[in-house]
Amino acid sequence: MTKPRFIKSKYFFLLLILLLGSLLRFYKLGQIPSGFVSDEASFGYNAYSLIKTGKDEFGQSWPIIFRSFGDGKMPVYFYLTIPSVLILGLTELAVRLPSALLGSITVLLVYLFIRELAPKRKNFALFSALVLATLPWHIHFSRAAFEANLGLFFITLGSWLFLRFVNHRQNKALFFSLFSFTMAIFSYHAPRIFVPLWLVYLIWYFRKKINLKKTIISLAIIVALPWVLLTFSKQSLLRAGGITIFHQQSGVFQRLEQKFTQTRNQPLLLTRALHNRPVEYSLDFLRRYFSHFDSDFLFFTGDPIRPRYRSPDVGQSLWFGLPFFFIGLYFLAKHRLWPILIWLILAPISSAITFETPSSIRALLMITPLALTLALGASETISWLRKQKTFVQPLLLLIVSVFVYSLVHYLDAYFIHLPVHQPYEWQGGYKQLVEKVTELMPNYDKAVITDARGTPYIYFLFYNQYNPARWHAQAEESITIDPKFKYISVGKLDNLYFVSKTCPANPKKWSPDSDIPEANVLYVCTEEHHPINLLNDGTLRVIDTIYFDDGQPAFVLMEKVSG
Repeated sequence: MTKPRFIKSKYFFLLLILLLGSLLRFYKLGQIPSGFVSDEASFGYNAYSLIKTGKDEFGQSWPIIFRSFGDGKMPVYFYLTIPSVLILGLTELAVRLPSALLGSITVLLVYLFIRELAPKRKNFALFSALVLATLPWHIHFSRAAFEANLGLFFITLGSWLFLRFVNHRQNKALFFSLFSFTMAIFSYHAPRIFVPLWLVYLIWYFRKKINLKKTIISLAIIVALPWVLLTFSKQSLLRAGGITIFHQQSGVFQRLEQKFTQTRNQPLLLTRALHNRPVEYSLDFLRRYFSHFDSDFLFFTGDPIRPRYRSPDVGQSLWFGLPFFFIGLYFLAKHRLWPILIWLILAPISSAITFETPSSIRALLMITPLALTLALGASETISWLRKQKTFVQPLLLLIVSVFVYSLVHYLDAYFIHLPVHQPYEWQGGYKQLVEKVTELMPNYDKAVITDARGTPYIYFLFYNQYNPARWHAQAEESITIDPKFKYISVGKLDNLYFVSKTCPANPKKWSPDSDIPEANVLYVCTEEHHPINLLNDGTLRVIDTIYFDDGQPAFVLMEKVSG
């Protein structure tokens, strides 16, 4: 019995891959990750505020840079969340939908990108889509509201459209390509470093196939001008100054001072020649840059700095792909697929100039070239095996079996273990806390709530769908700004007061003359620093406890016993 023609078609397998990629990104999207971080709540509530009032949460009309928590967020995710909030309401699913949707489309884009870059290598294009569809790094960042994932989508889209412009001389493809790169710049901070370097390379690499003058003029108007205005804005410069290796927190300056102290008896000229800022900063950058190619980071343990950005005991890629990475690198050079290699080289630069490395979120632009490298390695390996005369079927079956096992191993880590592994990283428990506090507040004059786990005010705004106009009226009086890092914290929302103390019911955390605990006040603590003596003697009592998904206490609600 012969197979139907459509099953033999490459588009049939592409459709299966796209369905698999979408399933892995949409399955239980509103429930897993089980927590809901404050940035996600901020995207959702600001979109809700824009829908209701045309202003963000602090009353600014249709901003280009969102104030948010004082970190100067890029605008694209906020605006892309508006349609999903309009359709689905103010829910976790609505907030995560743009990332999952564009992440799923990116799987198709890598296929199209390879069809333009290497049109004769059809299997390479299919393998590229399959690898990205099952890549842990991309699945992870597509299943939550991460701005960086949008940046990756727009850069992949822009790169494919640029190849369309080169290969088919389509002027509209050039316009939409450059517009996509501009959207990437306004999606996340890292593309501001990558996009100029990548566009300079693309124009140089294809200089003989394009109208150079027209392309450069278009780039200057569509990309360069917005890039300059954004990059040198006050908020952008303030953020950059706080996270780069040139900030004191990076430790470079301290190491340099230590080396000067240790070599105080050496000739001054030699000391300055060996230990100076250009040398130290260059070495620090190189260490941070190459940490993104560490095998543990890529294939075994993942992001070592932020557990939120990885699944437990899983690398950014499937461990199955390790040998194919090196095989892919070899064939990238052999087949002279330089754009993929250059993309891979440029992608970690944005992360390497910051002091938290390796960073899976700031180096997220590595995902596309990494997937393409792995796919080329796998494609070439299987093509070679199929030409052999012995053990072909058993070896192919072994490769497929190991791939499936590696994928299932990751899915187990993500869907089973992640929800109960360090759930505080995903700021779990806030939804239940908001529901409980809202239910109890008619019985109290006020509530004093710890913000030691994050920024609780945004959850009360989000889950209660708080009237944005009402919040605008009190927002400016409620905020305080950190003098060092300029981050915003909110101290008050109606009769809810937010304090940095882990347990505001503990009088030891206040000044000696304070009247803590007070009657008719609801106190919300973390699990730490409880006033055990007051609980034991009956002055305080525990009303309720909110638990993380792993069974550990997230928040403890207390009140003073009357009489």
